[in-house]
Amino acid sequence: MKIAVQMIGYFMPYLKEGKAVELSFAKESLINAKEMGYDGVQLSGFGRVTDEIIDFYRDTCKELDLKIIATHINFLDLTQNLEMVIKAHKEWGCDLCGIGAMPMEYQGSYEKYVEFSNIINKIGGDLLKENIFFMYHMHAFEFMKFNKKFGLDILMENTNKENVKLLIDTYWAQYGGVNILSLIDKYSDRLNTIHLKDMKIVSTGEKFFDLGKQVICPLGEGNIAFEPIVEKIKSLKIDWIIIEQDYSLDEDISGDYKKSLEFLKKIV
Repeated sequence: MKIAVQMIGYFMPYLKEGKAVELSFAKESLINAKEMGYDGVQLSGFGRVTDEIIDFYRDTCKELDLKIIATHINFLDLTQNLEMVIKAHKEWGCDLCGIGAMPMEYQGSYEKYVEFSNIINKIGGDLLKENIFFMYHMHAFEFMKFNKKFGLDILMENTNKENVKLLIDTYWAQYGGVNILSLIDKYSDRLNTIHLKDMKIVSTGEKFFDLGKQVICPLGEGNIAFEPIVEKIKSLKIDWIIIEQDYSLDEDISGDYKKSLEFLKKIV
């Protein structure tokens, strides 16, 4: 089993500001990932797909011998620029094309979930014709219920399993209050890979009654039991696991990614 790093931890500051990632910073981040010992990367949060972006990541990852195993693509590119998205994935040698999250305008009702399902089912079908698999990456909001159903189940029920795969995120499943192993079992026929992300509870600083709050942390420093998750993924014969961390509590994203990789290598 090979291990990739989700680049969003590096690129998040740019994403929050709505800016394209500077290519010099991107190259430095990719070099860090390679030097840490990662086998591949998931490209995410880098900005819109352009010929310059395609050329840069193709050439840089080839130079560093980093496999681009998956992406998260801007929703506007998926809906308005799919030919360029297909071109990028073919030149990157990448057959997993993802979306990071459902846009907020679709999150509020059963009908909006169905509307979004129809959109991504069409996108996924078009990508599949090019031998590219479309993946939906979940968070916790998909475990809100509409018509007594989880939003995630509405998405899955209204898309074809061939057209829309599911990228389970262990942190957000835990945050959403569902059993991670049961979720993997339920949608095992939609899984191409998985995001491993740990959760720990820290103080809120409240002086009267501190209930604690959930935060992201390096693998092995939180409360999620990863050994059974890894064994489950192995049983599904999934080749790649992706380590994701949206931020670093210590503002040392490289250090956290290194800790996570060292932990995961001990249990795979």
